[in-house]
Amino acid sequence: MPGHVPVLLPDVLAGLHLQSENNVIDATLGGGGHAEALLETISPDGRLLGIETDQRTLNVTRHRLERYGSRFNAAHGNFRDLRGIATAHGFPAVDAILFDLGVSSMTLDEGDRGFSFQHDGPLDMRFDPTTQTLTAADIINTWSAAELVRCFRELGEERMANRLADIIVMSRRTQPFTSTVQLATDIAAVKHQRGRIHPATQVFQALRMAVNDELGAISAALPQAVDLLRPNGRLAVITFHSIEDRLVKQWSRQAAKAGQVSLVNKHVIVPSRQEQVANPKSRSAKLRLIEKINSTA
Repeated sequence: MPGHVPVLLPDVLAGLHLQSENNVIDATLGGGGHAEALLETISPDGRLLGIETDQRTLNVTRHRLERYGSRFNAAHGNFRDLRGIATAHGFPAVDAILFDLGVSSMTLDEGDRGFSFQHDGPLDMRFDPTTQTLTAADIINTWSAAELVRCFRELGEERMANRLADIIVMSRRTQPFTSTVQLATDIAAVKHQRGRIHPATQVFQALRMAVNDELGAISAALPQAVDLLRPNGRLAVITFHSIEDRLVKQWSRQAAKAGQVSLVNKHVIVPSRQEQVANPKSRSAKLRLIEKINSTA
């Protein structure tokens, strides 16, 4: 994918301790930047399974990586079903797993998907419209003010959650919300922009996370990842905001306390200043590395 830059790539490759015969899962395939580097690292015998919930993105990336032949396996699905997908595609046990929890730029840039206020489109935000029914419009137009406040506050860390929820409930009485620009305009009328961050950023993040139950998917997938790893296999998780990182940190500490894993890096790994300048999208990225304990050692 032209312009696609995988975040924290050298740190991921070094942290996973990959060998040429390893089997690896990229649970968030996206544009395939990480997957391509992983395939090169585990050549000539290693195999990779890439999982992607967005069918459009999967189609593009599958074509891009088809030159790797049978070493590259692509699967359409949500990583909340990680164990079942891996087993069905011949990856019942693997040496490394990667989660890059950032949303693919291919998905964000498609205006008709409704993820971004920079492109006018329907308030949809579903990663997989073929299996999901709840949309952002459903949430905005039917949830109570209290439910909206909880969503904006817990998933978007929006300080003006109460005020914004009240305005949305008042506005939808006369005209239901149908487009991204319509919602972003109403938010901007109440919450003025400060700096480079658009006033609607946190609300749109909250809606996307609610529509796709992103925290629920992460909570479901992490224990499955440990189950799939061979002893001493490693898991790499890249997060992009504090809500996700807090969940991963708390889970990994509990798993370590239970004797299932060890924490490879006690402190998160963040992009170098050089990477942040070259790829501004990497600024908020954090990497955590976890190793499955060899209980027979």
